[in-house]
Amino acid sequence: MTSVRTFGMAVAALALLAPFSAQASVPDGWYLGGNTNMVFQEDGESSLSGVSNDIEYKTGWGLGGYGGYGWGNGIRTEGEFVYRHSAANDIHGTNSGDVGGGIHNMAFMGNVLYEYDTGMRLTPYVGAGAGVSLVDADNLRTINGAVLDSTRTAFAYQGIAGVAYDLEGGWDLTADYRYFATPDLKFKTDAGVRAETENASHNLMIGVRYTFDKPKAAPVAAPAPAPVPAPVAPKAAAPVVAPVPQSYMVFFDFDKSSLTPEAQRIIASAAEDYKKGTYVRLVVTGHTDTMGTKKYNQKLSERRATAVKAEFERLGVTTDAIAASGSGKNSLMVPTADQVREAQNRRAEIILQK
Repeated sequence: MTSVRTFGMAVAALALLAPFSAQASVPDGWYLGGNTNMVFQEDGESSLSGVSNDIEYKTGWGLGGYGGYGWGNGIRTEGEFVYRHSAANDIHGTNSGDVGGGIHNMAFMGNVLYEYDTGMRLTPYVGAGAGVSLVDADNLRTINGAVLDSTRTAFAYQGIAGVAYDLEGGWDLTADYRYFATPDLKFKTDAGVRAETENASHNLMIGVRYTFDKPKAAPVAAPAPAPVPAPVAPKAAAPVVAPVPQSYMVFFDFDKSSLTPEAQRIIASAAEDYKKGTYVRLVVTGHTDTMGTKKYNQKLSERRATAVKAEFERLGVTTDAIAASGSGKNSLMVPTADQVREAQNRRAEIILQK
C-alpha cells in the first residue's frame, strides 16, 4: 500500500512541476464534464481493541461531474463532485466474522491540472486535487462480527493522470486514472466502540467534456468624423504613390508545424528585406487545409504562425515587430470541401508593412 500511495503523491508532484517544464497552446474558457468510474478499493486494515483484520472489497462503481476554467497556458482549475461505492467481499484475519456491507465516498474536490499540447488530437494531462469526503461505512462488518454503520467527514486528496481526445464542436472524450485517499478513519461500531479503518482506492474514469467558446467582445462603433472644410485645390505636384506591403508565403507538410528548408530560405529573404529599414512591422498568419476539426486546425494554424515568428526572432528580428496569429481552416487559398487535403492551403502568409 505504501508503494501505491507513493505513486499517487508522485503524480501530484509532477502536476505541480509541469507548468515549469513545458508550454502548451490550449484554448481557454469555461468547461463542464462528467464521467463514470470503476473503483478498485484497496484492502483496508481495520483495527479494534488491538486486533487487526483486512477487509477485501469487490470492484465498485462511481459517478462524477465537474466544471472549471482553462487559462490558455495549459493550466486548468476545476471543482469536482464524485460518488464512489464499494461492497465488502471478504475479511482476512484471526477474528473475522461474516462479511457484509460496504463503504461509500461522496467527495467534493478542487483540482489543478496541466495539459500537454502534442499537436495531435490526443492531449495528455496530469493533476492533483484536495477536498473533503463524506465517508459512509454502511453496515460494514469487521472484527468479531462488529458492524460499522456511521459517517465521517475527512480530508481527501488525489493524483490524476489522463488523456483527452478531441471530438467535433468543443467536445472531448476523456480517460484517466486517479488515486483517491483519506487519512485512516475511526468509525463507531454497533457496540459503541471505535474501529480504525483505511480508505483508499484506484479509479479508472471514462467521460466527456464540453468547452464553451470564449465570448468575444462586441465591436465598438467608431465615432462619426468631425466635418472638415472643403480642401483648397493644391498646386500641381508630383503624384504620391501609396506604399505597397511586401508579402511572402511558406508552406507546411500535412499536419505539421515544422519549417522545411525551403520555408527557412524564404523567411531568411523576408528578414533581409525587413532589416533594410523600409518596413516597420511583420504580420504572420497561419492557415490549414480542411482536414480535422475546427478546434484542432485553429491550434495547428497558431503553431505554424509561432514557428515562423520564432525563425524571424532567430534571425535577429525583434519580437515587438512581429504579430503572429492563426486563422484555422478559414481563408482558404484554394477553396475545397470540408475534410479535403490541399497542400496550398497549408501555409503561413508573411506581410511586411511600412
